[in-house]
Amino acid sequence: MNECPECGKENKADSKFCDNCGAPLNKSPSQTKESVVKISRTIEMVLGILGGVFGLIGGVFALVFAAFAPSVGGLGLSAVLASIVGIVGAVYVGQNPKIGGIILIISAIWLLISISVFGVLGAVLLGIAGLIALIRK
Repeated sequence: MNECPECGKENKADSKFCDNCGAPLNKSPSQTKESVVKISRTIEMVLGILGGVFGLIGGVFALVFAAFAPSVGGLGLSAVLASIVGIVGAVYVGQNPKIGGIILIISAIWLLISISVFGVLGAVLLGIAGLIALIRK
């Protein structure tokens, strides 16, 4: 027997549609929960990757600026590492939104602490992506 996902009525095993409500009994692969989750996490992934890229740009700028102020070099390297972690978190958010969101928020704070003004845009984008990943179901 084949139970209807909409109304719960039992139908014949070979039925394609519910005899009671007419709902399709066999969901297509495009309607599965996994594909919906992957599609719904696109915003977080895009924002996280953009934040990581802007963080990398700020980190590289800080590394170049280190030629004039050597103390900035370590902060630039830290910003580059924070940005890479942010990009990894953005990619991981598609598989586990909670952990990916936490990684994004940590990398946003890390980036902001590393290079402050140069990392604001990247930190904001990473932070928004992390918050969306944690809040949205």
